[in-house]
Amino acid sequence: MWTSLGTASEPTYPTGASSCGSKSRFWVLAGGAALGVFLLGFLIGWLSNSADQLPATGSTEKMKKSFMVELNAENIKQFLRNFTRRPHLAGTPENLCLAEQIRAQWEEFGLDSVQLAPYEVLLSYPNETNPNYISIVDEQGQEIFNTSLFEEPPPGYKDIGDIVPPYNSFSAQGTPEGDLVYVNYGSIEDFHRLERDMGINCSGKIVIARYGKIFRGNKVKNAELAGAKGVILYSDPADSCAPGVEPFPVGWNLPGGGVQRGNVIILNGAGDALTPGYPAK
Repeated sequence: MWTSLGTASEPTYPTGASSCGSKSRFWVLAGGAALGVFLLGFLIGWLSNSADQLPATGSTEKMKKSFMVELNAENIKQFLRNFTRRPHLAGTPENLCLAEQIRAQWEEFGLDSVQLAPYEVLLSYPNETNPNYISIVDEQGQEIFNTSLFEEPPPGYKDIGDIVPPYNSFSAQGTPEGDLVYVNYGSIEDFHRLERDMGINCSGKIVIARYGKIFRGNKVKNAELAGAKGVILYSDPADSCAPGVEPFPVGWNLPGGGVQRGNVIILNGAGDALTPGYPAK
C-alpha cells in the first residue's frame, strides 16, 4: 500500500529548505523577548522601586523578605496566561503586539528605557490555502484515507483565531509517494539496525519516526542520508504524556489530536538560516 504526503507542512521532506520561506521583520525587545528575560526585567523594575522605598539603613535581607511577601503565584499565572492565550508566531502582527505589551509592562515596572529592535530574519510559513495532509492510496491510485488539514483546538479555545496549521518550518515542498517503514526515533543507530540486522533498506521509502531522543532536524537528515523520500513525524504518548495527568487544557499532557510544530533545518550554529551562528542584522 502506498502513502502520499500532501504539500507544505507537518510531514517533512528530507530534501532541503522550503521555498515558502520569506524574509520577515522580527521584533524583539532590546533585552530579549524570552520569558526568562521578561521575568528579569520584572525583578529589576520591582527591586528598583523597592530600593527607593526602603530607608537608607535598610538591608538586603529586608528587601529580600519584602520581595518574597509580594511575590504572588496567581500574578505569575496571569502573566503566563496572557502571554500564551493567543498564537504569536515569529514575524506576525500578533508577535509584535506581544512585544509591545511587554515593553509597556517593563516601563510600568520602572525601567528607564525599553526599546524594540527590528531584525530581518528568514522565516518559513505553511501554505494555509494548501495545507499538508497524509493519505493512503490504493492500487488504483485512489485516496482511501487522509488526515485532517487542521488541528482541532482543545475545549475553551474554539474562538481563538490565527492558529498556524501543523507544519515544520523549512520542510521541502513536494508530494512523495512510497511504501512505509517505521524507524523508531530516526536515529543513526535505528537506521543502521534496520539495514544491518533486519535487512530493511529505506531507500525510496517514506519513513515514520516518533519525536524524542534527538532533534527533529536530525531525524530528517538521517532519513535523507538513508535515501528516504519523505518523513512522517508523530508524538508517541509513551514519550509525550505523563501517567495520571489529564490532557491540555485540564493538565499539561498533549491532547490526542495535538501536533508538534518546530523546524527541521540543521545549521552550523544557532541563528538565522542565512547567517548561521550570527545575529540576523
